[in-house]
Amino acid sequence: MAPRKVDLALAERAAVTAFAEAVERVGELCEIYYDSDYDEEGIDPIVDEDVEGHNMTAQDLNNFATFAENLKLFLNAGTPMVFDYQSKINSFRGM
Repeated sequence: MAPRKVDLALAERAAVTAFAEAVERVGELCEIYYDSDYDEEGIDPIVDEDVEGHNMTAQDLNNFATFAENLKLFLNAGTPMVFDYQSKINSFRGM
């Protein structure tokens, strides 16, 4: 195989591995969020005051949970809800 082809193949494998690890971590964090009852309907929801001074809001964390749940649906042949994921991700990352 030509060196450029090997480089591409290795880069693709590295990207897929990084993606898979990120998806697993996102899923773990989402489970913690719900299992700890930190969601809006939970018994101990995260509110803005809990994350004050960290450039995020309680709604940002709820958006993250929505993203995580829908990513799981998408990857498992489910039907994720239509949601503006990219702008929420950009907003959360850029804070």
